[in-house]
Amino acid sequence: MNKDKGICKGLCKEHKVRKPRDGSSRYLSGQVRCQICGVFMSREACHDREDKPATENTMDLYCNCCNCMVRSRPRNKPGIKSNKTQEEYEQLKELRKKY
Repeated sequence: MNKDKGICKGLCKEHKVRKPRDGSSRYLSGQVRCQICGVFMSREACHDREDKPATENTMDLYCNCCNCMVRSRPRNKPGIKSNKTQEEYEQLKELRKKY
C-alpha cells in the first residue's frame, strides 16, 4: 500500500456506493465514510493496520486511496455507543417523530 497520508488519489471512486433504498442507515448497512475523499464506500475499499484486506470483524479501517482512517459509525445518531439492532434504531426513529 502507498503510505502517503491525506491525499485522495481517486481510487475510492471505484468503490463508491449509493444510499440503501430501504431507508436504513448507511452505517447499519455496512458502509464506511472517508472524510478525506468525501465518499461513502464499501468495506472492500479498506484495509486494517497491517495492510490486510478488511473483513466484517475488522475494527480500525483505513482507506486504500488516501490511507486515512474511515468512519464506520455515525457521529450524531441514536445507537452510537452501543450496537443497536435495526429494529431498535427504527423504534427510536419513530419516537422522535412523535415529539
